[in-house]
Amino acid sequence: MNRKFVRFYLSIFVVILTLSLLSLVACTSSQSTKSDFYNAGNANLSITGAQFDQYTLFRFDTSTSVHTLALPSAADIVANLSSQYVGEVIYLAVTADGNNAITLIAGTNVTIKPSALTVAGNITVTMYCELDNITSGSEAVTIY
Repeated sequence: MNRKFVRFYLSIFVVILTLSLLSLVACTSSQSTKSDFYNAGNANLSITGAQFDQYTLFRFDTSTSVHTLALPSAADIVANLSSQYVGEVIYLAVTADGNNAITLIAGTNVTIKPSALTVAGNITVTMYCELDNITSGSEAVTIY
């Protein structure tokens, strides 16, 4: 009799766990074809909305100098997403592989919070881009 209760509660637990994982998937971005990373090497980088959507990690060789990562405009970011919605969160990471830092440069209508403005040397920072406005001509995003 005790095994029946264990099996019953175990099956309920599995169903609840599955539903909770599905709800987490619904909160993530509609990014279509994410690749592993973009290796910028020992250079500054200006990315497009398509690259912003495609890559999860942007890696820089900062062993000899500081670098910049220029982000696309909010309109370009929003235009490259499918089924976008206000409040949607897109994640990205930036790696400074060396002693020098990387500074992010905001595109038009892109707000970069101070915590995401600079990536210190020898560190990877995961950032979150929230879609604040997706109305055509008024697109706006914030990077945290």
